[in-house]
Amino acid sequence: MKLFRKAFLLMFALVTIFSVAACQYETDTIVIGEGDWNSNRFYNQVVKYILENGYDETVEVTSVSTPILIQSLTDGSIDLNIETWSDNMPTYQQDILDGNYVELGVNFDDNFQGIYIPQYLQDEHPDLVSISDLANYKSLFPDPEVTGWDAENDKGVIYGGPSSWQVTTFFINKFANTDLYPELAANFEFRTLESTATLNSTLTAAYESEEAWAGYNWEPTSIMGRYDMVLLEDDIAYDYDTGAGLIPTNNVTIVSTANFEEAHADAAAFLKLMHTSSAMVNEVLAYMDEQGLDPDEVAIWWLQNNESIWSAWVSDEALAKINTALDAE
Repeated sequence: MKLFRKAFLLMFALVTIFSVAACQYETDTIVIGEGDWNSNRFYNQVVKYILENGYDETVEVTSVSTPILIQSLTDGSIDLNIETWSDNMPTYQQDILDGNYVELGVNFDDNFQGIYIPQYLQDEHPDLVSISDLANYKSLFPDPEVTGWDAENDKGVIYGGPSSWQVTTFFINKFANTDLYPELAANFEFRTLESTATLNSTLTAAYESEEAWAGYNWEPTSIMGRYDMVLLEDDIAYDYDTGAGLIPTNNVTIVSTANFEEAHADAAAFLKLMHTSSAMVNEVLAYMDEQGLDPDEVAIWWLQNNESIWSAWVSDEALAKINTALDAE
């Protein structure tokens, strides 16, 4: 999942074909859209379990890309999206104003991203707090591709994601900004890595050896749940074009079709109360990976162990029914 505003690349013709092919559901089944990342899969299974066992609803989960999601919510071919990255949808605010779909609530809003270091590294070097402080510790971040790397004459390496991500462009601009970040520009290369797996492998190798590492990452992800990481501060005002500041968080929302609340009032009431955090999901995704669980399995595990959280979202009657179902698992 790229946690920055994505380009809206799908051609109108493709959306039109999909819209015609996907007829609107004429049953009482609640259809939830699903992206191709694990936090979304987890959320969908939690909501599915609660709706089916607490509210006697029939729920179907179907894969959908972000551009098609907009059309699908508008034409009613899906009913809900539980993890809607509003900043990735260029028409989001206007769609809400136009009544194309409805924002029921904010799922989470602590979706941090930026340059991280391991907590043990900051414990060892308490003055390494901000991104600008990296220049004082260049010797900790040698370039593994340079034989005989020299801290005085060679640049250190900070790792980033694929070059195609817009967030990567932001950090390339930051590390090239000689006006706002002269010490970064002079001392470091922001090295792009063309897959998330490669980026995370550099972190894993460093962390498991308790070596220095600095690079881009984001939340929620399993690796941020697995490792104790620190987001480096940056007190310059944010500006995408110059790479200045910290990337702001944004609301990750729960949205529905315009008539969903009228057709499923109790379900809508539950979803309006649902609120989580990236920190929580980091831990869930780490557990999911470590235990080799499917999304439906980790959803049940989470529900069984976190009643104090989700019980505040549901009615007393639904709570009793859900607990009965969980006891039978």
